[in-house]
Amino acid sequence: MDQRQTPLFDALLHYKNHQRYTFHVPGHKNGDCFLPKGKTVFSPMLTIDATEVEGLDDLHEPMGVIKEAQDLLANYYKTIKSYFLVNGSTVGNLTMVLSTCKPGDKVFVQRNSHKSIFNAIELARVKPIFLSPKIDSFTQIPIGLDIDTVREAIHAHPDVKAMIVTYPNYYGMASMEYQSIIDLLHKQGALVLVDEAHGAHFTLGHTIPPSTLSYGADLVVHSAHKTLPAMTMGSYLHINSDKIDIKAVEKYLHSLQSSSPSYPIMASLDLARSFIATLKTKKIVSILDSIQSFIKELDSIDQIKVIHEDDIGASLDPFKLIIQLPQSISGYAWQNQLIQRGIYPELADPHHVLFVLGLDDRIDYHNALGCIRDSLKDMPKWEKLSYNINQLTPRSSLCLSYDKFSDYQTREIDLDLSLSYIAAEHVIPYPPGVPVVLQGEKITMSHIQSIKEWDQAGARFQNKAMNEKKLTVYEMPREEE
Repeated sequence: MDQRQTPLFDALLHYKNHQRYTFHVPGHKNGDCFLPKGKTVFSPMLTIDATEVEGLDDLHEPMGVIKEAQDLLANYYKTIKSYFLVNGSTVGNLTMVLSTCKPGDKVFVQRNSHKSIFNAIELARVKPIFLSPKIDSFTQIPIGLDIDTVREAIHAHPDVKAMIVTYPNYYGMASMEYQSIIDLLHKQGALVLVDEAHGAHFTLGHTIPPSTLSYGADLVVHSAHKTLPAMTMGSYLHINSDKIDIKAVEKYLHSLQSSSPSYPIMASLDLARSFIATLKTKKIVSILDSIQSFIKELDSIDQIKVIHEDDIGASLDPFKLIIQLPQSISGYAWQNQLIQRGIYPELADPHHVLFVLGLDDRIDYHNALGCIRDSLKDMPKWEKLSYNINQLTPRSSLCLSYDKFSDYQTREIDLDLSLSYIAAEHVIPYPPGVPVVLQGEKITMSHIQSIKEWDQAGARFQNKAMNEKKLTVYEMPREEE
């Protein structure tokens, strides 16, 4: 197939140029009816913000240009079938789990998964067994699963139906054990579902980690908008195995995705696929060289430490730049300094700031370097960090099953008084959106210490109670805790 083709985008251009009168939704009427203060900014996009009119196909029953665009997507990623997602990777994760898992199924779940995975397994009413990832000793960032942990989990739960993993992690760290892990699960007869949100570009080769699609994962979700030139919320879902029920997947896509999908988002997904599929080797090398030049300059700055593959026990996505701060400086504090100078990082954590770099060699990093150096002028010199190591239990389960959540009242208590209570909501610093505590887990001292570390560093939580230094817990008889 000719990957230069962009059938959906081309159809939208024809619609834009051919239409003289709009007697259909949306109500902005190609931008003619719009608040003046926003019109100049929005006008170019509103001319292609269409609906399912003649010639533009239907995402929920594609037979024309959307089908052609999705076929090109599957061809590029070498999958059985691939889909456009307009509700982000969240809807892909929900569909992935709900279409393959039944209530009561035992499912292995990587503990540092995104909150959408935990919402998905709750909706599916499975019996989750949480597997703790390896923690990188240099950064204390959870990377990925260890094959011995998975092997021991299979020995304890040979009737496992599926495993849900996150690859790479938010920081671009990619464990190289997943080929062996996927093979092991398949040998057991279980499906492997992968939230590969940050790896839509992992088909490019060179120093970029491989995609789990090449490892044989059964279902894979990509957030195209995270690393490809696609609009926010634009994502892909890939069926990569004949063990997947296509009708079940499409049933949940129809149920969970908007019935009024965004054509600008879908067109950007069409363009993003063509962009990555037609990148030449010479261009990729030039992009990577540009990034390495930027990193070399950052390596010369005494106040920070750029994390390299040699520092960690995993491969590292070259488009993710992890910068470690001195012990006395939190990532949030430096992030504020950067924002004051017009630099907006992807995220901060207690010890790091993460930059996400672009798939282009024309990005000028020179001026950014000046701002970065200026933001660090009053900081102490970086030295290797020391950590209070929290040992993770290799396997864990919820203390309260999903079907019991509604049986108990809840109340808010001070964080310091929450030990041994059962959490009535997830505690989620965002980003990265990985819960520190899961709803239904018994709160441990390790949980409390971790929450305090995030809070003291300046993290923002997606929990009203937590932002008031409280936790929401279940009221239940002490003997049931």
